[in-house]
Amino acid sequence: MNRYTATVALIGLALLAGAAGCGSGEELPAGGKTAATSGPNRNSSGAPGTSSGPAGALAPTAGQLASYVLAPGAEAGRYEASEGMLDEPSSEAYEAMPKVCTPLTTLSGAGHTAHAYVTVGVPGEFQEVDTDILMRSYSGDGAAAAMKSLSEAGRRCAVGYTEDRALVEANVTEVKPVAAPSLGDEALAFRIVVQDVKDRNISLYKYLTVIRSGSVTLSFRSDILDVKDFGGVPPEVMTAQWEKFTKASGAGS
Repeated sequence: MNRYTATVALIGLALLAGAAGCGSGEELPAGGKTAATSGPNRNSSGAPGTSSGPAGALAPTAGQLASYVLAPGAEAGRYEASEGMLDEPSSEAYEAMPKVCTPLTTLSGAGHTAHAYVTVGVPGEFQEVDTDILMRSYSGDGAAAAMKSLSEAGRRCAVGYTEDRALVEANVTEVKPVAAPSLGDEALAFRIVVQDVKDRNISLYKYLTVIRSGSVTLSFRSDILDVKDFGGVPPEVMTAQWEKFTKASGAGS
């Protein structure tokens, strides 16, 4: 068994271990393109060293996050990373009603200072799982606050909410916590059921997993052009991204 296969197996075990704690919806314990936002915690020059995480370490800049995220062409099993075609996933243009559910849609509200992202899918296949990987850095305790807001949204929006996508509204009918990997400082994962905007009798499935490591969050949002429940974010995608992030950032060393 090679190192990559072994790591995928370990994440699979971590997911199984997390299942026992996901029923309550509480936070689970856990052992490309880039852009700098215009938030108040970043100076106008975009220079590093302007913000810090809970432990006092400097929050990564957009350039650093770019080196942490999977590069276009990177492989994760049968999946391959490619440059995102649209603007940042979980766009701030999306809204949710009631507002407390917004973190499930955009992960917004905690004032991130920089981000980087990439899309991962199976080349040439349109009915396979696609995953948007979004990495964000925060000043102060912003990353922990983002996770707290996401956990609260998971609890309070379990029976659904409305997602405003600027030109169309989508009805989310269920949000259910699922097993999260035992990675980083904490992790949360959800299965989200959405009504098809053209046919209310059709349900579509999305999965969201978010891992926090210090002042950085790694978000994995997976969906598929199909009505089947595909079971979650592909473990090999999380494995490849987590290995790249820890190696490049020195997290956990």
